Amino acid sequence: MLASYYSKIEIRVLMAIATMLIAFLFAVSAARGATHKPAELTVIDETNSVWKTQSADGQGAFAAFKWGLEGDIRVPADYDGDGITDIAVWRPATGNWHILRTSDGATLNIKWKQTGAIGDIPVPADFDGDNIADLAVWRPENGTWYVLTSRSGFSGSSVSALGSLGDIPVPADYDGDGRADAAVFRSAQNRWYIAESKTGKLITRDFGLAGTDLLVPADYTGDGRADLAVFRSGVWYVQELSGETERFEFGFADSIPVPADYDGDGTTDFAFYRQGTWYFLDSGQPRLRSVKFGNKNEIPQTSLSVKPSMIAVR
Repeated sequence: MLASYYSKIEIRVLMAIATMLIAFLFAVSAARGATHKPAELTVIDETNSVWKTQSADGQGAFAAFKWGLEGDIRVPADYDGDGITDIAVWRPATGNWHILRTSDGATLNIKWKQTGAIGDIPVPADFDGDNIADLAVWRPENGTWYVLTSRSGFSGSSVSALGSLGDIPVPADYDGDGRADAAVFRSAQNRWYIAESKTGKLITRDFGLAGTDLLVPADYTGDGRADLAVFRSGVWYVQELSGETERFEFGFADSIPVPADYDGDGTTDFAFYRQGTWYFLDSGQPRLRSVKFGNKNEIPQTSLSVKPSMIAVR
């Protein structure tokens, strides 16, 4: 049938182009996989502040660390640029950050007196684009973002303004320039406000249901941009840059969403935690798998990045 429309030479050319395209896609996939490390499984025992870590395939070495005091806020992120999330806490009473680096096992204690006011919310992310998480705090009282950059050795700070009391901070790289953008979700409007670091423009997008959804923005499509995303009683809704919304059922009403890149391909995987078991849909294969890791008193570390879509304002 194909030969009736194209000559044999044309068919060979088309086949050669298809072969080269497939080879190129495999090369890109391999290159991306080589530059990303799979996220580890970590649970935190809330009764004793012990962090327990296991590889995402359930086969690697197990490790446990006691880290933090009562009243600390857990702020895990990659603070040393090795591609692995570090154990860390922020102490509101002092404004200090206490980090256990995975790269060398060293502890990093950073005093930052500018933060620690009542109501401050820690929002660590890579705001300066060096692949290392910066220390950051958002102050709801006046919508101020305080960032202590890793590029400056955590000594130089920047200040910007976005948001107001009652908003939920959701920083991520929405414009794909390699730097986290300051962003908030406003419950009263079901609206996202994003200050693009690339253009300096303030972008607004209506998406989600306040009080019902959990906010889980991340790059689920592999284009290098964080997508707007929510988790609603076992259903994921992802809105791409084009405005098109995809609906994906994966989880239960009592599931805890734990999205992260568990297969190391550079794309965030849909995942949830339920009663001590992790369930993943790897984007690289794709394949569905599960790993038993966790107990009743433990919470998954990756759930700490998940935000409620509504908070009580006092």
